[in-house]
Amino acid sequence: MPKWLRLPFIRSWVFWAIITLGISGGLVYLALGLLLNPKAVPNCPEMFVPMSSASLRVYCGQLAASKQTLPDLITAMNLVKDIAPNDPTRSYVESNVQKWSLLILRLAEGAYQDGNYDDAVKAAKKVPNNVSAYKIVQKRLGQWEETWNKGVGYDREARDLLNGSKWINAYGVAVKLTTLNNRYWATTKYQELADMVQVAKADSSKLDEANQLIKTTEIASLLKAVEMSNKIDSKSFAHAEAQNIIATAAKKMLKLATVKLDGNDWKGALEIANKTPEAPEVKTELQNLINLAQAQSHAVNSTVAELETAISLVQSIKADSPMFDKAKQFSGAWQLEVQDLAGLQQARSLAATGTVTDLQLAITQAQNIPKNNPRGKEAAQVVGEWRKQIETVEDTPFVQAADTLASGNTIEGVQGAIAQLSQIRPGRALYASSQQKIKQWTADIQRAEDTPILEQAESLAGSGDLAAAIKMAQRIGSGRAMSAQRQERVGDWQAQLQAANNVAAAQKLAQRGTPEALLGAIQAAARVPKSSPLRAQAQSSMDNWGGQMLEIAQSVATTDLRRAISIAKVIPERTSVAGAAQNAIQQWQQQLNQAAPPATNENGLPNQ
Repeated sequence: MPKWLRLPFIRSWVFWAIITLGISGGLVYLALGLLLNPKAVPNCPEMFVPMSSASLRVYCGQLAASKQTLPDLITAMNLVKDIAPNDPTRSYVESNVQKWSLLILRLAEGAYQDGNYDDAVKAAKKVPNNVSAYKIVQKRLGQWEETWNKGVGYDREARDLLNGSKWINAYGVAVKLTTLNNRYWATTKYQELADMVQVAKADSSKLDEANQLIKTTEIASLLKAVEMSNKIDSKSFAHAEAQNIIATAAKKMLKLATVKLDGNDWKGALEIANKTPEAPEVKTELQNLINLAQAQSHAVNSTVAELETAISLVQSIKADSPMFDKAKQFSGAWQLEVQDLAGLQQARSLAATGTVTDLQLAITQAQNIPKNNPRGKEAAQVVGEWRKQIETVEDTPFVQAADTLASGNTIEGVQGAIAQLSQIRPGRALYASSQQKIKQWTADIQRAEDTPILEQAESLAGSGDLAAAIKMAQRIGSGRAMSAQRQERVGDWQAQLQAANNVAAAQKLAQRGTPEALLGAIQAAARVPKSSPLRAQAQSSMDNWGGQMLEIAQSVATTDLRRAISIAKVIPERTSVAGAAQNAIQQWQQQLNQAAPPATNENGLPNQ
């Protein structure tokens, strides 16, 4: 122990009492001096704390605390916290720190109730742990933390339920906030969640129709559902439901567009794809489909530039896409088609000269394109055309020579022309036209040969010798140019000859003079065709023979009415006396009825 501390007066309470009174008096004097001399008031904000006296720090602390705000109270606490425990002002500092701590706790409570939890906790923790109020602060911090965590949990639970469209459950959780001992959670946050529930519920009801519309596969209905869903505000908890509806509609529209594309209807696929919303779930595949459809639209033009554009479009489709295989297939086919087009272009350039040698080279070039390639059919088609062109060039001299021979209009010349065209083999380009000419020239020769025969037959028929005419005409064989004309004339002459035979047979039969013979004669004459020149003669004979039959019937009627009636009944209607015969039959029938005895009963008496 230092020597000065061993002095008796140092250990005397009287000494310390005098020192305490001196410090207190000094503070009072300083305070009075400051009050009476404003120019001497210290500038607390600019004070350098480590170099300032304890009394000045106490003064500035009291000045700051007098404002009774959390920042100022914390400033006051910071000013006096480092004053030494043995400083004469320490007891005064401790009483103020106790008072300031309670005031900080009260203001922190207000901040906590207003929802400024972090600020409240931060302020409360400024209370020194060596003051009696510290235990109260610790207890209060525990209560705040427990209540605040409940509020945060209720809020999170309610929002999760809102995201799941469980409006009633969400509101039930929001009500729990009103039971918390915190004004911010019980009023502000509760009202905020309650409003959210009402807005989300109202928005969800607007989506009921949209939910029904997306159950269809009609483009118009799906687009209407998307339109209704897009009207839901992004801040609404029904926004997630609206986005699900949009995603579902987009998936269905993408599927419909894919069906169109699979059916090679790229126009229909593009029309649907351009209307499909770009939902995140389908954005990549939608773009892939658009690229594939646009590629097909370019490939339709079948030019190298367009095909290369189509290839570049499908090459952007990645391997993990469902459309990758189709894109790869199209790309391979289009690349082959580009190669084929180049080969065809080269072949066409060769064929453009029209010479047999170049045409054969063009055919060889085009035949390098496999039949199964995209341009295989086109290559085969042009090869066929060029072969016909070669055949035309090779066979045209035969045609020209034949035309020259036939132009003389002589049988020998035409026969020579036919011989020239006969050298053109079947299946060649000019074969069909040459055969047509051969047929025409052959017919001309046959007409020249057969016309005199038919004219001679006509002459014989005109003289009445039909049999000789028929025999002469039949010298024209079947299948010749005039065979149809010959057949027609022979048919006419045979009909005339048959008609003459019928008339002759009828006349011979009628000579017998009996009713039966006369009827047979009429029937024979009726077989003469109406177109025959002998028809008028036959009809006249039929009328005459019918009249004879009626005369015989009338003669027989004088003795035998029934025989007369039977003869008159068979007179044909085609004769001119058929009407007179019917009248005679009626008269004779009446005479028979009058001459018949009356009918008698079983007793032999006339019926009454």
